[in-house]
Amino acid sequence: MSRRMLLLFVPTLLVAGGPDRGGYRWADSDGPGGPRFSWIDITGSGTRIQLGDDDNQGPFALGFGFDFYGQVRDSVRVCSNGWLSFASASHQFHHHPIPDVRDPNSLLAPLWTDLDPAQGGAVFYLSDVPRGRFTVSWVGVPVHGTNDSLTFQVVLDTSGSFVFQYLSLGADSCSVGIENDSGLVGLEYLRNGLPQENRLHDSLAIRFFRLQHDACASAVLRPMEQVFAGDSIAPLVLVWNAGLSPASFPVALKIGSYEQEMTVTALAPLCDTQLQFPCWIPAADTYSLELTTSLAGDEFTANDTFRMVAAGSYAGELRYDDGQPDTWFLRNGSPTSDWAGAVRFSVPYGQFRLRGAKVCVGDVTPFSQVLVCPDSSGAPKLGSAYLQAESVAAGQPESWLSIPSDTLVAPDGDLWLVAFWPRRAAGPRIGEDRDLPIDGRSYYGSPTVRWFSCPDGDLLARLLIDGRTGVSELELAGIDLPGAHPNPFRSHTAVRLAAAGRGDVAVYDAGGREVRRLLAVDGTAIWDGRDASGRLLPAGTYFIESTIISGRRVVQVLLTH
Repeated sequence: MSRRMLLLFVPTLLVAGGPDRGGYRWADSDGPGGPRFSWIDITGSGTRIQLGDDDNQGPFALGFGFDFYGQVRDSVRVCSNGWLSFASASHQFHHHPIPDVRDPNSLLAPLWTDLDPAQGGAVFYLSDVPRGRFTVSWVGVPVHGTNDSLTFQVVLDTSGSFVFQYLSLGADSCSVGIENDSGLVGLEYLRNGLPQENRLHDSLAIRFFRLQHDACASAVLRPMEQVFAGDSIAPLVLVWNAGLSPASFPVALKIGSYEQEMTVTALAPLCDTQLQFPCWIPAADTYSLELTTSLAGDEFTANDTFRMVAAGSYAGELRYDDGQPDTWFLRNGSPTSDWAGAVRFSVPYGQFRLRGAKVCVGDVTPFSQVLVCPDSSGAPKLGSAYLQAESVAAGQPESWLSIPSDTLVAPDGDLWLVAFWPRRAAGPRIGEDRDLPIDGRSYYGSPTVRWFSCPDGDLLARLLIDGRTGVSELELAGIDLPGAHPNPFRSHTAVRLAAAGRGDVAVYDAGGREVRRLLAVDGTAIWDGRDASGRLLPAGTYFIESTIISGRRVVQVLLTH
């Protein structure tokens, strides 16, 4: 959450960036309500640190206890290359992204780049206990091998906040930010001149701090952006106490006309919790979703509301992942048994058309087999596959392997997608999503020996289905078919929609198969009774569906020759 956020006035302060998972935020002197630049000259009163090129000295006593990511520190080390650490003796000059698990960690980096005090300038520190602060200043220190000299400082405060200040600058190739002891949590202000609005300049001050009271609407885990019409979905959301005090607060969820509220009680500081709401059943429509926390005395209200759009449809992808691999999952093929990765899917329809399967892979090594098959007592029934593909591979690394299908399916229970590795193979890798929610739907192992669950993630695999196997309800509203019936296609027909504009018009046969897709321009689409390849369709009953207007509008037409 280190991205720059919308500037917003709150009672006593302005929050411009963060919070990270440790609760830290930043505000700079370029924004209203940010800190005032006020350089502290310690060249006469401070102690000079004898630093050479790529050097790290200390620890130096702060003179007070300083709380940094929940650990109270009383001393700090200083590196020549523009950073402090409460733990690291590294002299790393190559600046990493922030956060990063590589050394140095427990880090305050006002200007991390390759500096050389041996070439010129000086570094000073001063513990000023009466004023409750500890200051380290790099004064006129050049960038290694250049004539650019930089003057900047870090000021730690007994309150636990701290300020980076910049008196004179001449370098953009650097990292600016903070990270905790593990390097897993941190807040980056700038790296290599980006983002543009955070570029360093003379007389800039950046304050890092934490708040006591802040409840956040973090994420909606269910529903995802695409949902199936008629499915029963129990919304699952994530809320976070980003403050340093326990918090109790109501949480409201709105999805169209659906409105529910729950209460979070005594949520611990810097902790999150999941809430599952009563079931919601979408229609074939588009919904605005709004998740809101309402903490009394909230010091930062800009993160109280999370908004997204969910689209309901009878056709789409069954999935348990967000589409982005957090890591890659691999089990080598075995010389004695077949090993596979599998995902178990619950299908919202008793009958549907299977349109295909997808697996996110890291390389172009082929799977020996990919199958979609029914469930049998909690395991895939491999001998009754609805889809079976042999030796299939993606066209390029780190992409989706797609296997098309057009099969009418009426399963009795769940469906499985199973991808077999070739024996003795070292690939392909499968993308794994470790972000919440973890649905417990992913497995690996040998179908003939044992299946193991993947407890820490979801394999990135999808099924493409279409629940429209026919037309159960005909609505004439919104579509006008002029001309004589039963045969309006002696030459061509114009399909006029109730809403003007551009949109899709799809034509289906009586079995629910799409035979033609048209583009409506200014509310009108032209169809000549032919399929996508230009062949004249046989006589029969066809259905035209408009998706340009809200909801699903279908009309039945007869085509004769």
